[in-house]
Amino acid sequence: MEERIDNSSIEKKGKISKSKIAFIGVGILLMVLIITIIFVNAYLNRSIEKTEGSIELQILKQEVQVITDANGVPQIEAANEHDLYAAQGYVQAQYRLFQMEMSRRQASGTLSEVAGEAAIDQDKYFRTLGLRRAADESYALYSGEAKRVLEAFAKGVNAYIEQAKQSNSLPVEFKLMGFEPEEWTPLDSLTIGKYMAFDLGGHWEQQAFNYYLLQQFDEEKAYELFPSYPRDKPVIMEEEYVSIQDTFSKVMIPHTFNGSNNWVVSGDKTASGFPMLADDPHLGLATPSIWIQMQLKTDQQQVSGVIFAGVPGIILGHNDQVAWGVTNTGPDVQQLYLEKRKPDSKAEFLFAGKWEEATVIKEPIAVKDGETIDYEVVETRHGPVISEFAEDSGEENVLSLRWTAL
Repeated sequence: MEERIDNSSIEKKGKISKSKIAFIGVGILLMVLIITIIFVNAYLNRSIEKTEGSIELQILKQEVQVITDANGVPQIEAANEHDLYAAQGYVQAQYRLFQMEMSRRQASGTLSEVAGEAAIDQDKYFRTLGLRRAADESYALYSGEAKRVLEAFAKGVNAYIEQAKQSNSLPVEFKLMGFEPEEWTPLDSLTIGKYMAFDLGGHWEQQAFNYYLLQQFDEEKAYELFPSYPRDKPVIMEEEYVSIQDTFSKVMIPHTFNGSNNWVVSGDKTASGFPMLADDPHLGLATPSIWIQMQLKTDQQQVSGVIFAGVPGIILGHNDQVAWGVTNTGPDVQQLYLEKRKPDSKAEFLFAGKWEEATVIKEPIAVKDGETIDYEVVETRHGPVISEFAEDSGEENVLSLRWTAL
């Protein structure tokens, strides 16, 4: 007998089988994707700040209440100053720990430890400026009260770091960069403060550029590139229409090119009868913001406003009676010195007709996935030698920086 086979039936079955496999494959991929999304979402949610319930902190002496308002602003109320600033440190770390970590590393010149060779030049620059060295020297000058505030704040930050490590809930940025934050110290807060002095008061580069122009061009051409505003400048209102002398007779008039602003409206012109203050520091935009908004309250104080992440207290804001703001632009707080270096000597410079030994500071720079760099900083009586970061000042001459922040 001859057995006949229906090929069309086999083809149909084969097609159905392939469709099922494809459908099952898509289903598996979809399940993997859903599980991945759930896992990633759960991981990310672990590092989100806690705004409900209670948290046990052994560092606190009494109960502290933290209320987060509809705008996400934490309001901290404590029975004593220690607990207030410890809670502030904890809450700041909840919201901004990675920002705080990167801020202290940038200011201290230790970014290369976690970012690798891409950050070496930046680390060299901040090691040379010596913001952390200056912060360390300034700590001894702080009052006992200020030190207690800094120490309480650091305790709060470290309490959060410890809890986050134990619960594997550090911000995901730490996981992506492959490191964990070290202990927070008062010196870290002061170093971030020094960095803000750098951000708001750095103008030595312009001095170096002006010097370079005067070396490369004649004086007339050089001054064309940084001219002063002409005396016969156009004005918005002629002086006869504004009694400037009467209004500002006892006030120093700012420099023509000063920017940024503050302004006040008299209570005579407001519905409440109270004056209104607007403060506009003109700091650059950033994500997250350079500021963190908070309210602090004890029986002795009630203050609301903003502060730099990583620093205790409030720097711009108001209490029950007074509002205050701050702004500045290009203050003359830095001065470059042209130093004559002794031939064949790295650390001897001419002063008052004699060769004077400078200070050589070892600043080894650890580099992720690389070798540690044996970096050295030279400081004359005027300040650190920064010629490495400026235009060529000559074979025998270097530029040193004197700066109020140091």
